[in-house]
Amino acid sequence: MTVDELTQRIPGPCGVHPSADRVGEAVAAWAACYRLPDGAAFHRLAARVFPEGPVAAPTLFAKWITWIYAFDDWCDEGSASHTPDVLDAMGVQLTTALRTGHAPTPEPLASGFADLWRATAPGMSPAWCRRFGARLAGQLEACRRQSVNRAFGRSPAPSEYPALRRAAGGGILFDLVEACLRAEVPGKVKAGTIWRTLVDSCADVFCWCNDVASLRKEQGDPHNYVLVAGAGLGVPDPADWVADRVAERAEDMRDAARALPDELPGLGSVRDDVAQVVRTLLGLPRAHLEWLMESDRYKST
Repeated sequence: MTVDELTQRIPGPCGVHPSADRVGEAVAAWAACYRLPDGAAFHRLAARVFPEGPVAAPTLFAKWITWIYAFDDWCDEGSASHTPDVLDAMGVQLTTALRTGHAPTPEPLASGFADLWRATAPGMSPAWCRRFGARLAGQLEACRRQSVNRAFGRSPAPSEYPALRRAAGGGILFDLVEACLRAEVPGKVKAGTIWRTLVDSCADVFCWCNDVASLRKEQGDPHNYVLVAGAGLGVPDPADWVADRVAERAEDMRDAARALPDELPGLGSVRDDVAQVVRTLLGLPRAHLEWLMESDRYKST
């Protein structure tokens, strides 16, 4: 199973924002300020997620993706990979930055996060900011569980893996679509089962496609759905099995989007904001797949 073959499970090529190169220049300058790696063309992913409209949306999203992948690599391969206490200390710095807008130390991940939060929070409601904080806390807890697993040589069971992977790998990413669009989904919509299915299935497709692409890179890490399926379920071709699950979750995502209008009566003009967010979420997995095929991050795998 290759990433190219995965595109057959998620049809529909996406466009690229005409100012993608400008986004790349802005993100490279920002990453250099905070000593974060910027060699994977994250701006191309953002330019596909937001292929039209003001350039501010893909620019902010690309900066966040740059930070998220740097944080993910630090959790998986850096000093926190087998040491939960190190991750806990970083969590304190991030939650402090979330509360005050400033990092307590010049550590690159913490200071970069604080800068992004200062650019993101203004204009978003207090309720949205609280939900973002809760999502960050869930992501930190999931990353901690993964660190404990590595420290004790434990592999997650197939039944627990999807939720763990979704929280650790998806986390805050999908809330940021709203912030980049400056379009909020009302809390009563987000509390519904249909919205939760939409976002969770989008996150699952995103994370599991990433697992297929990064399989060789992560051979020593138990947190990969292909490895979990092979070891825990004994399926003969675990990569194909994961690809089939990707197709199922992509259909769940589309079904949820089709059912969502029934949840929106009485929202007035807010319906347009919700529709804009939904369109972006529906296009995100395919944008991610096309980026996986062109990025140097996984070329060797």
